[in-house]
Amino acid sequence: MRTLTDRAPELAGLLDSLPAAERDELEAAYLRVLATAPRNRPRSLHPVVRTHEPEVAAAAVARGLAREAATREQLVADSLSTAQVAALLGVSSAAVTKRRGKGGLIAFKHKEDWRYPGWQFDGAAVLPGAIAVWKVLPDRHDVAGLVRWFTLPSRQLADRTPAQALRDGDVDRVVDAASYVGSR
Repeated sequence: MRTLTDRAPELAGLLDSLPAAERDELEAAYLRVLATAPRNRPRSLHPVVRTHEPEVAAAAVARGLAREAATREQLVADSLSTAQVAALLGVSSAAVTKRRGKGGLIAFKHKEDWRYPGWQFDGAAVLPGAIAVWKVLPDRHDVAGLVRWFTLPSRQLADRTPAQALRDGDVDRVVDAASYVGSR
């Protein structure tokens, strides 16, 4: 039997597909349950280990959910729709969909539409090396996190973002940096 932890990516996808009002209502219900959870200390927990009151834990979860929502909103704002990519590349929407399906474009699902991160485009073409790097990254259960990785400065890349390093032509260095993602 799969645990909730095992199903987290699937459940996150379901949450993303809900209208905002329903998602907010579900998150509020979750926080109410968490806040009223029994305060029994697990028997297996050593007495030296400090535990938090449910209200403190619920507040931390709420802050995490808010950060995640803000990050996702920014990813969506910095991305293009299928129709926009089709116009940019001078092809049909069907060609964009086909290319995405064959792994030739990086995309993430948002509600009922696929979103294509804007950083992967160099004019009317895909940024050289972007797909090669994408294929090196680990399991795609957190696609939004992997998309975001391309926009975060990295010490391995002299404090450039992977997208900027690709623009600078350092494909091999970015591929190397990508091979370390998720290896901690």
